[in-house]
Amino acid sequence: MTREQISSAFLLLALAGLLGLAGLLLAPYAQPIAWSLVLAVVFHPAYRLLLGLAPGRPNLVAAGLTALLVTSVVVPGLLLSGVLAAEAAKGYERMAELAASGRLPDLGSLTAHPAIAPVLEWFGRRAGAANIEPATLALAGLKWISEFVGSHAAEVARNVFGFLVGMAIMVFSLFFALRDGERMLERLGQHLPMGQTDRQRLMTRLQQTLVAVVQGLTVTAVVQGLLVGLALVVLGLPFPLLLGTSAGLLALLPVGGAALVWIPTVVVLALLGSWVSAAILAVWCLLVVSSVDNLLRPLLIGAGAQLSTPVLFFGILGGLQAFGFIGLFVGPAVLAALASLLAIYRERYVS
Repeated sequence: MTREQISSAFLLLALAGLLGLAGLLLAPYAQPIAWSLVLAVVFHPAYRLLLGLAPGRPNLVAAGLTALLVTSVVVPGLLLSGVLAAEAAKGYERMAELAASGRLPDLGSLTAHPAIAPVLEWFGRRAGAANIEPATLALAGLKWISEFVGSHAAEVARNVFGFLVGMAIMVFSLFFALRDGERMLERLGQHLPMGQTDRQRLMTRLQQTLVAVVQGLTVTAVVQGLLVGLALVVLGLPFPLLLGTSAGLLALLPVGGAALVWIPTVVVLALLGSWVSAAILAVWCLLVVSSVDNLLRPLLIGAGAQLSTPVLFFGILGGLQAFGFIGLFVGPAVLAALASLLAIYRERYVS
């Protein structure tokens, strides 16, 4: 090997090793940094607009927008988590009281239903129990939900130091991502062995995908959660905030979505004898809530992300599995980058 080859090999190995070490250093803070980058990409147009109103003051604009995002998203989220924990515990207590007083209908006949019996038998085999009563199973599910919500709310309260550190890192990263994001992306692009046109094309595709996915998922989830909660309020049913928020959060998932909340609610209402409320809620959710998911989500995501429905589906699903909740946005962005690079490769080396 020549001296030049040895020097190049050493440079590449040292670069790979130091990149790996840098990844280990940043891994504990990957979640807050990733959230800050997603928020910075989505709200970059707002930053440019505000900077146009206050030219020459990037620090002030970035700090103001960062403070606005934190106070309008994080603080209400913390307050809402406490209310949801209280409602979840109250819901379990109410169902337990109905079961203890005998006002909960006898669900034993459901075990013989051909559509339900195999499911209960499957649960029984997994749980090691010969017979599983539907009422017991429903109460166990409600208890798990209340304990899950309560434990996560309590976990945030107990781990105040870790939560504050994560918040500080996210706020710190968001400020610099808003202020210096364009310059950092340009500097990053200069290290890619690609032409300027291809680099710009790749970065633009990533930004469009992130903005489309974030806006599409959040808007669709918020609208569906509000529609489910509104129906519960109009019908005078209990816990509209808990069920509406749960429907909105589950609407982010590519499978099931808000139906994971309103279908069990309709079933419980029917079992309790509230047939009119159950029918109205079922029709409302089938015709309106499901239509929002089928129409609004593809409209907001499809055009901006430029990804087909199957690719988007597996991007969201695989992102959740690989990266957790932030994977909702990271997964489609990865597939969008892959699609962009494949298009460049096809144009350069195939066509």
